[in-house]
Amino acid sequence: MEHEFNKRTILVYMAADNNLNKQALRDIEEMLAVEIPSKYNLLVYIDTPYDNPNLLKITKGKIDTLKQYGTQTSVSQQVLKSIIGETFSLFPSESYGLVLWSHGTGWLPEGIYDYIKETNVRSFGKDNNKEMEITDLAEALPENLDFIIFDACLMSGVEVLYQLRDKAKIIIASPTETLVAGFPYEKTIPLLLMPEPNYGEIALTYMEYYKNRNGNLQSASIAVIDTKELEPLANLAKNIMKNEANLVCPNRELIQRYDTREPALLFDFEDYLEHLISNENDLAALRKQISKAVIYNDFTPYFLDEFSIEKSCGIGIYIPFANDVLYGQYSLLDWYKDSGLFCIQ
Repeated sequence: MEHEFNKRTILVYMAADNNLNKQALRDIEEMLAVEIPSKYNLLVYIDTPYDNPNLLKITKGKIDTLKQYGTQTSVSQQVLKSIIGETFSLFPSESYGLVLWSHGTGWLPEGIYDYIKETNVRSFGKDNNKEMEITDLAEALPENLDFIIFDACLMSGVEVLYQLRDKAKIIIASPTETLVAGFPYEKTIPLLLMPEPNYGEIALTYMEYYKNRNGNLQSASIAVIDTKELEPLANLAKNIMKNEANLVCPNRELIQRYDTREPALLFDFEDYLEHLISNENDLAALRKQISKAVIYNDFTPYFLDEFSIEKSCGIGIYIPFANDVLYGQYSLLDWYKDSGLFCIQ
């Protein structure tokens, strides 16, 4: 008799052994309000400072503990890969989705501000003082995901998206930082459990949640990325960079910033290109390809009281400094190697 697969399994991977641990518990409470259809599974891996990691199965009003783990670093490549493999083998399905929940700073390496100025930012995830490099994250992920959602800051950077282009059909992430409330799971999980999820509607629901808040809490951005359009974007950028005769590295002060810290390191991708590329035909071609990659994009006019968001294509990019101490790490990324789009200010 042929094995009958589940329709979809979603794993929410909460690397919450950090100062976000209380919000992790609040988010699980939101998930408990959701009616989970038959043949669909909502699983949560959670690691907090107060307990060893647990793998949970969430149904409406009920938590079943599937497994308890010993002490482990949830932002290690080996642990993430193991948990995903174990979870999906327990619940073989026609479709898989992954929510990566924690701190984040896009591609930027572990301890980035040790190099620059501060010490309080992350790459993906934070477990005590450990973090996960984006290249390690890519190595840990399978290639059969329908979607990846980042409930973490600054993960819709072109470097991150491109590194993960073969891992999921769709990536939903924010080019800016995200407020601690993250996704409104009570509203977004039901949309992810539809037979054919409307990813634009999921992102719209996220933005409506923040636009209905008050004051500085009305701060958010989101983008839905079609990953199959990222390699054509890299190829186009590479060809254009070869032919750009009047390349002048732009002043970062003139470009839409995405992060609140000083110095700003992450900026709007399209705005950067508009300051970098002189040929209007080349620029139009890049804009067209970005519009193919970004299925949905929205943002609030301000982010906290830190900066205004006057434009946003939904994708961020790192702008290097002269004598950049991060050049070595940046040159390891697929985006750097495939796009040739690298201009030191």
